[in-house]
Amino acid sequence: MRRIAAGLIGIMIALVLVMVIESIGHSIYPPPADLDLNDLETLAAHIEKLPLGAFVFVLAAWALGAYGGGVVAGVIARARPFLMASIVGGLIMAGTIAQLVLIPHPLWFSVTGIIAIVVMTLLAGVTVKAFRGKSSES
Repeated sequence: MRRIAAGLIGIMIALVLVMVIESIGHSIYPPPADLDLNDLETLAAHIEKLPLGAFVFVLAAWALGAYGGGVVAGVIARARPFLMASIVGGLIMAGTIAQLVLIPHPLWFSVTGIIAIVVMTLLAGVTVKAFRGKSSES
């Protein structure tokens, strides 16, 4: 039960982090008021014109969501920090890949986003393991 709760709480934390960081990015780089989020062609054209800073916020959201949610899940579970971080990171990765498939993004952004999620997921496991000491299982 503890691991299930840890996974669910970690996922919730990850999603909140992603939403908060992306919201900050949208407040700094607001989309046009008339942007139709249901029109993928219009959305793709908008993404082509985004400044680098807007992409950085999204990358930070994905990476910090995977890290923060993974750490929380690993700490709550008290065991298997890499598994717990991987569950959270896997969900963030699935959402990221779905978004990248549905809406065209620059190649550098897609590759960087995927690598950042993998690295931060692993770092979350390392962080929890280091925090717990050698008593944790991996």
